[in-house]
Amino acid sequence: MIPVASFQPFKITALSLILGGLIGCNSLVQSRMGVTHIGDIKQNWQNYSTVYLKGNVENKAPFLGTGAYLLRDDTGSIWIVSEQPLPSPGDEIILKGQVTYQSIPIAGQELGEVYLKELEQLQRNSP
Repeated sequence: MIPVASFQPFKITALSLILGGLIGCNSLVQSRMGVTHIGDIKQNWQNYSTVYLKGNVENKAPFLGTGAYLLRDDTGSIWIVSEQPLPSPGDEIILKGQVTYQSIPIAGQELGEVYLKELEQLQRNSP
């Protein structure tokens, strides 16, 4: 029979690894996927198809069967169309989305808008 005291170092090491993994998860997720700045998408949307964004929810607009929310980072804001339950204003989101452009020609001028279709919400933190 092995004494219980001999398992203590294993318990401490395992607990340290688990806690370290949870704390470092946010930065690991961001560094692996390459978070894109919203301002970059707005200026050069043709260069992007699928992106990862991180920002704070400013507003939301529920629709029947779907909805949208306005996500802002330090470089700008963009509407995210989602079929999932909408986050609340103030929530911090990390998501994967598809860059989309809606053309709106009016009187010979292009007044279109770039937005994202949410593919996956990777992380949501409420304030």
